[in-house]
Amino acid sequence: MLKKLLIALLITFIPASVLFADEASDQDYINKLYYRNGKLALETKKRTVSESSSYSNIDIDTSRYHYDNYSSRSTNISSSSLSRSEAKEITEWYIYKGAIAELSDFEFLDLVGDKATLAQITQKEDKKAGFRKIGSLSIGLGLAGMLSGAAFQADSSTVAASALVMVAGFFLKAFNQTPAHYIRADYAQDKIIEYNLNLKKKLNLPLTYE
Repeated sequence: MLKKLLIALLITFIPASVLFADEASDQDYINKLYYRNGKLALETKKRTVSESSSYSNIDIDTSRYHYDNYSSRSTNISSSSLSRSEAKEITEWYIYKGAIAELSDFEFLDLVGDKATLAQITQKEDKKAGFRKIGSLSIGLGLAGMLSGAAFQADSSTVAASALVMVAGFFLKAFNQTPAHYIRADYAQDKIIEYNLNLKKKLNLPLTYE
């Protein structure tokens, strides 16, 4: 009787334990899959750019000679130029989520929860965007002033002023472009390590799991 009871218990217990093991294995797989799709990584890429600079100079010498009632004038024009080209290697870095989605500084800071830094760089970007808008407006006004001045034969000073307004607009836009990054690479790397460790703990994964 006791033997039959033990056999019945084993028959009941073994399928339950197998089922529990399967569920644990499935959950472990899901956790690992979620981590691989959610972990952050910083990747660097190197590229070579060519920087060139040139300098040119033109000298104009004018001489006038007088001989009684006769005079002559001669002009000598000389030019010189210097050009230089140099290959330079630059390193760029990017933040990826799940090795696929590239994150901007704003998306990254929001994801890691650094609200203070996010507010700071958002304020800087809003300021740059305001200057770019003013620059675009200046370019439009300057161009309109030049075209209307030429059409209505306005004074040259008016046309020159319009040209200056347009050039100022170009400079405003050029010097207020959004930079590649507002944050430093070493700061981003520290935050990435912290984020990935917390994600592993949340998913009950070993800290050594990659």
